[in-house]
Amino acid sequence: MSIYYKRRILFFILYIILLQLPVMTYSQPGSPLSLSLNYIPAKNESTPFFLNFNLSINFPAYKDSLITGLIGTNFKYYRFNFQNDSLDIHNLYSWSVPITFLYKTSEIRYFAMMFEPSLSSDFKDISSSDLRYNLAMFYVKKKDLNSSFGIGIAISKRFSGFQIAPFYLINMRFRNKWILSGNIPFKSKLAYEINGKKKVGISFGANSNSFRLSEKDNNNYMDYQAIEVSLFYHQPVLKHFKWNINFGMQSTQTEVYSKNQTFPLSLFLISRKKSGNSLESFKNKGMLLFQVNFSYAPFEKYSSLKFSKINKKKIHCRY
Repeated sequence: MSIYYKRRILFFILYIILLQLPVMTYSQPGSPLSLSLNYIPAKNESTPFFLNFNLSINFPAYKDSLITGLIGTNFKYYRFNFQNDSLDIHNLYSWSVPITFLYKTSEIRYFAMMFEPSLSSDFKDISSSDLRYNLAMFYVKKKDLNSSFGIGIAISKRFSGFQIAPFYLINMRFRNKWILSGNIPFKSKLAYEINGKKKVGISFGANSNSFRLSEKDNNNYMDYQAIEVSLFYHQPVLKHFKWNINFGMQSTQTEVYSKNQTFPLSLFLISRKKSGNSLESFKNKGMLLFQVNFSYAPFEKYSSLKFSKINKKKIHCRY
């Protein structure tokens, strides 16, 4: 695919995102927008070993007394700089449209389902072969004003096959100042509230993704998996803007396989050998990680209740 057509596709994605901004700001309460940048410096080169940019927009599209519908747009860019990479893999992209429905079964319980189709490839020759999807279902019970717990299961259709990931949702305050929250095993954190706005703590996370490479690379696919731990600092910037800064360590495992090297089913974070050896494999342990995240929520009360306990724990299940 020529650079001209790649630019047109990226401009189309940006256009769709911009179309949602007026709806987010004026028609519906609680409209989270999130930008994040992950950076891992190279050991001996000036260019980064790994760079990841994420843009996420989610807003309520439908709401009544029992059912709430959410729709969003997530765009991710990955920049790799592998050593001894014979396939010359550098720029990878993922664009998804998560659609979520929440059903309120009582004042303290709800059930939710999310479907997220996505295009995930190097965007050199975009086609239906780049399409994959995630499906997640979970149940949450609110214990009191400061605590909620839930369980769920996520299914991801990857280029290697299906992947299943059971997960546990938690949002709990204890000893007045401590907050344990997140989606285990995807993303969780233990925070200490310095005051009503500032927080510090430790964050744990794991994620994986799958990308189809171009026809020039024989439609091979790449599986990427990372585990990270970091210290973070959280603080509002303006009235509706917040930012987080994280500094920690990350370990990654990246493997490239031919399109025929698949298997029917696997569990999240548990590797399963495919038929034959990988075409390329890259493993890095204990790399420094720097992360910055900005978020916007114009309706603070609604956003903190609905999205921090529901939307962020679900939509950011990363595959």
